[in-house]
Amino acid sequence: RLSNNLSNHSERNRFRWYYYFATSCAVTMKFCSQLLALALVQANIFGGSAFVVQGPKAQSKVIVQSTYDNLETRLAEELSGVAGGLATRDSQIADMQFAKNIEDLEITRIQGGGALRTWSFQSPEVDRLIVCMTGEDRTLDTMTHEGRLMHARVYLCQGPDNTPVRMEIKSGKGKLRPFKAVIETPGGHSSLFIRNIGNIEFPITASVGACTEDPQIAAAMGFMELSRGLYDMSVPRTLQGGAVVTYPLEPAVSGAKVVLKTDGRPLNASIELVQGPNSIKFTIDLYTEDGIERPAFFVIPTPGAGNVIRIVNTAPVEFPLIVCVEPYMIETI
Repeated sequence: RLSNNLSNHSERNRFRWYYYFATSCAVTMKFCSQLLALALVQANIFGGSAFVVQGPKAQSKVIVQSTYDNLETRLAEELSGVAGGLATRDSQIADMQFAKNIEDLEITRIQGGGALRTWSFQSPEVDRLIVCMTGEDRTLDTMTHEGRLMHARVYLCQGPDNTPVRMEIKSGKGKLRPFKAVIETPGGHSSLFIRNIGNIEFPITASVGACTEDPQIAAAMGFMELSRGLYDMSVPRTLQGGAVVTYPLEPAVSGAKVVLKTDGRPLNASIELVQGPNSIKFTIDLYTEDGIERPAFFVIPTPGAGNVIRIVNTAPVEFPLIVCVEPYMIETI
């Protein structure tokens, strides 16, 4: 009897094991069939084969960079579809006018140690001023290639006790990285003050020219012609109060165009050219009482590689500004 009981128990265990094995095989086959059906549906919907191992997709990298060799070729390029191009044809023409007028300015030497130089413009036809400063002392024959320290303040005055534009400029190598800007003078009757606050051993040279938009007035009164299209922005960006934005530049870019505006509120900003870790080569501290009537335009030289333009909105959060930085001068090999 005991032998019969053991034999029956072993038979029941063997039958139970066969049952479990068959059940698991059925579940596995059902899961595999559903997975196969899902793969076929995916191949039909999305295209491609579900049974072929897909290789890694190549990542496309778009670098926004201007390909202009000189200012003349800008007008020959198509305005649409050019990466890094300027916003409008007026902006291109204004850039050409600015580059030409910079070369025609009369040079004035300002001694260091707090010396002051004043330019007065009484004509109401003057719309804006071109200002250029460099640390190169052209009165000396022996001069280094990179120039001297340039540290100056610029004030635009209109009327008594009214200074709508103020800025402080500092460049470690004033010849290598000069200061070039356009200052708006709506209403005319303005005076520009430049004070060299560097040591007496560091004189600077400055040039200021009056500009107007009307070519007939420019020809009749001897002014320079410069359009307001200079302030057109290709890729504007809003910068809130206290915020910081950086623009890395390609090594081929030898100069960058910086445009700052607001919606009519005051404009307070700090512009820095950084080359290397915490190595500030050029700074502009700017104040404008009305960022829509008096926008800011600068051309900052960026020689060498690893240049980054950093812009800080030094105003409170209630005073945002609009900024645009783009390549202005490109070096070709």
